[in-house]
Amino acid sequence: MKKMVFRLTFISCIVALFISGCSSGGSSSEEGTPAKEEKVTLRMSIVAGTDEMSAWQSIVDAFNQSHPKTEIKLERLPGGWNEYIQKMTAQIAAGNPPDIGRVGAAYMPMFSSKGQLEDLAPYTGDLKMEDYYSSAFDQYKQDGKMYGVPAGIYTMAMYYNKDMFEKVGISEPPTDWNKAWTFDDLKNAASKLSSGKGASKQYGVYVNLNPERATQYLWTNGGDLFNEDKSKSMINSPESKGALSYLQGLIKDGYSPTPAETQTMPPDQLFLSGKLGMLIEGQWMMPGFSKIDKFKWGVAPIPMGASGKAFTPNFVDTYVVYKGSKHVKEAAEAIKFFISKEAENILVDKNVGGMPVLKSVAESRKADMFNPLSPEEKEVWFQSVEFSRAIPFTNNWQEVVDTIMKKMDLVGLNQLDASKAADDLAPELDNLLKQK
Repeated sequence: MKKMVFRLTFISCIVALFISGCSSGGSSSEEGTPAKEEKVTLRMSIVAGTDEMSAWQSIVDAFNQSHPKTEIKLERLPGGWNEYIQKMTAQIAAGNPPDIGRVGAAYMPMFSSKGQLEDLAPYTGDLKMEDYYSSAFDQYKQDGKMYGVPAGIYTMAMYYNKDMFEKVGISEPPTDWNKAWTFDDLKNAASKLSSGKGASKQYGVYVNLNPERATQYLWTNGGDLFNEDKSKSMINSPESKGALSYLQGLIKDGYSPTPAETQTMPPDQLFLSGKLGMLIEGQWMMPGFSKIDKFKWGVAPIPMGASGKAFTPNFVDTYVVYKGSKHVKEAAEAIKFFISKEAENILVDKNVGGMPVLKSVAESRKADMFNPLSPEEKEVWFQSVEFSRAIPFTNNWQEVVDTIMKKMDLVGLNQLDASKAADDLAPELDNLLKQK
């Protein structure tokens, strides 16, 4: 019996030593080498044109090279913002969102109101706000929380074909926003630039009635889309209706293509083909337009209405971390890198991303931004920030846009009077504002 006990005890000791030896080879010990830390992989999903992707991939590559323990995999979703939002909504619902996103300003209220974004305030306390255009951060702060970090500041201006202007004897518009053209100046130029019929038709200007492209006309005429606290529509105020009627007049007179006509050839293509004299659009057009070699072109402030002050909308796209990310800390570190001097200089080199939010980059790289514009025309973009206002986005913004466009498409087709459309829209928008 004693021999049996001894044998069992001896065998137990051997087994214990064997197990101990096996396990010590797979983990860290005082004498052994620590286990290799597993690399964190982050997914980053963005909307971007094919001509912009090299820029975004470059800043991702720079981050990956400088952060060996973290790797970002960049995902480009084809299509526009609507498709992106649908995809993100589905992925969040399925519990499989990307870690990092770049979200258009219009959609931030929707995501934040639904609790679909992580609070970045605990991870961004070390940012020196005095180094940045801090106002760009403000619209994404709420109750002490920060739901996004600005990716860049975009504004709008008037692109114009200098060759077309010269041909009909129109002087180039001022580059100072304080001396912007008036509504009358715009109409007179559009009338001179418009000619021809059918396939040879040449338009003076493109009128876009989407609220993201038309609200500045309401502002400059003394009107607005909503009141200050977004509790009531202002689209049917006399000032707003006056601006909308003015825009419809440009279409009625044949100076602007109708929505139906731009189905055949979009306005940016009309401009590129030399069939459109003026296009009021954003800085996001610069990468494509910078390659124009068939004619001379420039930029000028957006014309002003009765208020005597010109305005442009600003669009502050945002880096976010989606709710459900398993690596919030690492994702936040990546976002801080994206607004670093290194990353913002890469975007400037690639002519992508709008105005840098880091002051030192914006001020030191003026000569390298917005090429091939002249120094005076570059100032149109730099000065535009002072004349910019935020579009009054709501958390049901897509419904707002859809509602407005049902009427404005008819206005653009000259099937509904602009003033009547505004009166019809006011109660519908009031109802949507109650739901926001």
